[in-house]
Amino acid sequence: MTFPAANRTPAAEPAPEAAALPPAATTEALTAWAAEAAGGRLADCAQISGGNRCRSWAVDVETADGRQPLYLRYAPPRPPSGEPYTVRREAQVYRALDGTDVPAPRLLAEHDRHEAILTERAPGRADYRRIGPDAEKTSVAKDFVAALARLHALPGDRLAGPDVAPAGDMRACVARELEIWRGMYAETDRRDPLAELALGWLEDRLPETSGAPVFVHGDAGPGNFLFQDGRMTALLDWELAHAGDPMEDLAWYSMRSVMEPTPDFAGRLRDYAAAGGAPLDLSRILYHRVFVTTRVVIIRHRNVTGEPGASILSRALNRRLLAGALAEASGLELTPPPWIEAPDTPQTAFHDGVIDDLRARIAGRVEDAEAVSAAKNAARVLKYLREVDRLGPVVEARKRAALAALLGDAPEAVSAGEAELLALHATGRVRFAQALPYFAAAAAWDAQLAALASGGMARRGFPDLPPDLPPDLPNVL
Repeated sequence: MTFPAANRTPAAEPAPEAAALPPAATTEALTAWAAEAAGGRLADCAQISGGNRCRSWAVDVETADGRQPLYLRYAPPRPPSGEPYTVRREAQVYRALDGTDVPAPRLLAEHDRHEAILTERAPGRADYRRIGPDAEKTSVAKDFVAALARLHALPGDRLAGPDVAPAGDMRACVARELEIWRGMYAETDRRDPLAELALGWLEDRLPETSGAPVFVHGDAGPGNFLFQDGRMTALLDWELAHAGDPMEDLAWYSMRSVMEPTPDFAGRLRDYAAAGGAPLDLSRILYHRVFVTTRVVIIRHRNVTGEPGASILSRALNRRLLAGALAEASGLELTPPPWIEAPDTPQTAFHDGVIDDLRARIAGRVEDAEAVSAAKNAARVLKYLREVDRLGPVVEARKRAALAALLGDAPEAVSAGEAELLALHATGRVRFAQALPYFAAAAAWDAQLAALASGGMARRGFPDLPPDLPPDLPNVL
């Protein structure tokens, strides 16, 4: 499988120089704009997230009607990209939600020059995993699925604007999203064989449904809603919203519940259906489990943002989830490879000493939250490097041996062997049911390299779906 020619710079021609980006807006200029847009004066401002992609602030503005809690979101200038998910597009999503019964913050203003928007700031917190009693987690989750049902009652063509593609039927919407994400993958001009295998599988198995699309959140689940006093207060993070298949949001919910588990996930899907949501369709949920994890794998492959430690955890987890999602959606039973046992190396004690210093002598003795976060991130990276030093040669040898069993000869490098395996699969000489077990094993071995850094996430999988949904899986054997 090769990259589309339109997404590559020909090797014989030098790449054009990137145009200079306009200067980023300052915090002072953005908060002054927010206060003016809200019709008052700035009373308080605290940055609540930051990075290469978007920055956000909790802004309080004093107005004639009292102190207004607001949310300011800004994307700094970045090079041109095939990715359509911008803050300006997100403003169109908020406009489409205005006047509906979907619990979402209201858009108050959009900057005329910068990629910045100002919305209401809903009450509550987002750390669902920190809720103690299961009963409270369940009540919040029930509110969440009821909100999804209300969202999915909105027709997909309600979401329209200059930066949003027209709806079409549901299958066309899924195909368009797939084209977008293939383009986002291709513009990296770096190969990821597992992502390519998944993209090909998704293209070959587009859901056969011509139903009308609905308004889809595009990243639904724990972490992207607020809650307070046992009730959900608002759905957040609408940047990936689009017209599409409601089963996609249930797949996102499933994926995000790996990180922040929902009690009785299958029961919550039944609650969704009882609240007036779309009829549950197992084959489409399983299809979209593949698609949503492919998206996250591509995001990590693009490496747009993220702390290195978090990226290591996300990459290992989501590649393992993707291989498992492909197997389940294809009706394949995979046997996980045995856990690798290997002795310590001369560097293991060195790594352990530095990790302990970061945990006890730095993170345990400072009060600055940013410094503690940086120390924990560095510790995750060192835990990963410790295992790469200890287990890396064994993982490399096992991958080459597994590839040799499929190709006939051991490849000079794993990357070359994986490329050859994909080429043989593309021509039909290696079946999907032969190729996937290799990629699943490789993902499991890579996950073991990150297991020490991942903690309890190292062995988590998707939550169970309702067992009474009838299977309708493709024959790939």
